[in-house]
Amino acid sequence: MATNSRLDESVSIVTGARGVIGRGIATELAAAGSDVVLQTEHDENQSIDVTDSTRTQALVDEIAEMGRDAVHVNCDVTNSTQVAAMVEKTVETFGRLDVLVNNAGIVMVSPVEEMAVAEWDHVMDVNVKGMFLCSRAAIPHLRESGGTIINNGSIASFGGAAGLAHYCASKHAVIGLTKALALELAADDVTVNAICPGIVDTPMWSEVLAPDPEQYDATIEQKIPLRRDQTPADMGRLAVFFATNRNVTGEAVKVDGGITSSAT
Repeated sequence: MATNSRLDESVSIVTGARGVIGRGIATELAAAGSDVVLQTEHDENQSIDVTDSTRTQALVDEIAEMGRDAVHVNCDVTNSTQVAAMVEKTVETFGRLDVLVNNAGIVMVSPVEEMAVAEWDHVMDVNVKGMFLCSRAAIPHLRESGGTIINNGSIASFGGAAGLAHYCASKHAVIGLTKALALELAADDVTVNAICPGIVDTPMWSEVLAPDPEQYDATIEQKIPLRRDQTPADMGRLAVFFATNRNVTGEAVKVDGGITSSAT
């Protein structure tokens, strides 16, 4: 495992790689020298652009142009058998695993009183159980490499929002999982940290939380002290920082332009 700002000859798994943030993390890891396994899954419960497979292939090609190898794996992160197979394929293909980025996640909107149990379960399964299963499968290999786990939290990890009880609960759980895993794996020299994005121009915002562009712009103006949204590259650069700084573990770093700085 690299100990400077480079990840040369390392291997990373990025779950949720078809998403905007996943792409940003994957490309920054590749730019730092890592080969990348890109996990995606067709989710019947979410609207998915028909060009997803094309975009995934474009990401594979983009990483290849950086001089790194990328492999696409279709895997349900809530299925322990599929997760184990993904990790084993990674090690069989590249011979090692250094970085696991648990980025896969979903958001749905319902007030608790009207929420179906299946909706609660689905959000918790993808956002929390998926991290647990991927981490559990990766730990033996990360122990060998002195690697790192990077979990994708949210500013929702630190507060609540009406209609998003299941999402907020899942993101609070991410922080607890991150801190507990950091303590469990410290003796093995495996670090565990969380990235907590603020407002990024992703389908979560453009299709669910603020589908009106004017509403999105107003949200940025009203909520972000820096008056700009955050970018996928911001998250990717933090992932590289976590992967290359061996004395940082158990941390949840907000990348939100100052949104939570005034929170009481």
